Amino acid sequence: MGGENLQEGIVIWITGLPNAGKTTISKHVENELEKMGSLVERIDSDEVPKSLTKELSSDWKKRQQKKSTNLIYVAQLLCKHNVIVLISSVGRLKEMRDIARKSINNFVEVYLKYSLETRLQRDILEKYKRYPSTIYYYEEPDKPEIVINTHQVSTTDAAQKIIHFLKNQGYLH
Repeated sequence: MGGENLQEGIVIWITGLPNAGKTTISKHVENELEKMGSLVERIDSDEVPKSLTKELSSDWKKRQQKKSTNLIYVAQLLCKHNVIVLISSVGRLKEMRDIARKSINNFVEVYLKYSLETRLQRDILEKYKRYPSTIYYYEEPDKPEIVINTHQVSTTDAAQKIIHFLKNQGYLH
């Protein structure tokens, strides 16, 4: 590229309770960005190697903190090299998403809302049955850049809403 910086790194954390559509929407956003010629990496907490998110403590909250810390670290590295990073992770603790926001210059939080009834219908992995004591725990973001009620819009429209925001904010050229 001869020293040109055609793309600035950005981290987009797509958050929300399990089965709200994080993986599906992040894949659509990834595809759209790649079609536009952007360098994109998608980090899905359900797909990352267990060595990155392994249980490092018997304490649930500490495990959640460590998992988020590891995801943030990888995202920072990629962002530093001008990659658009899509984190698809519940990110249950608001404090961890706030740490990401403070430590990453170009950070966008996308909050996916979805009804419990529909999330339960989508629960093919039975997460809500297997983890009843923790699955419902989620600290909603105070001021996410984007809120999408995924029961009201299609996956394609949700992805387009994110792309539109990135264009309007000058992240995409």
